[in-house]
Amino acid sequence: MIAVPEIKPLHSIHPGEWYFGVEYERLHTVLGSCVALTAWHPKLRLGGLCHYLLAKMPEQKLPGRDCRYAANALEQMKLAMMSFANPAEFELGVFGGGDMFAYSTTPSIGADNIQFARNWLMREKLKPAQVDVGGKISRSLTLIMSTGEIQLKHYQMNTG
Repeated sequence: MIAVPEIKPLHSIHPGEWYFGVEYERLHTVLGSCVALTAWHPKLRLGGLCHYLLAKMPEQKLPGRDCRYAANALEQMKLAMMSFANPAEFELGVFGGGDMFAYSTTPSIGADNIQFARNWLMREKLKPAQVDVGGKISRSLTLIMSTGEIQLKHYQMNTG
């Protein structure tokens, strides 16, 4: 007898986390200056989401699996995709990178995060199907795992 996994309704991905698989109906995250990469395979009907905080790792930090940093988070997603199919077969999305702080430097944390994602996609020769980045907004993102649909809400920054 084959065991069928229980499908859970929702998995929230917090900053520095990632998930890839089929155990959930929906994956959800909230983004400010952070960036999320979504990946969904239309034939296999599986996918995932990573949520990274910073493009660059501090120099004193050793490389590893700390997915608060873009290189680690995106590498984990790539390895997860490759365990099922060629990453080019996945529908990818890039979201977030808002300019969240009034005291932002140039470039801002959000802009650095966006640029890292763009450079990574170019280096990997991958093209995102959906991109919603930048601006002075935060975002709420849900990936529907059965269809690959992205539900996205924008929230204006409180400037007062």
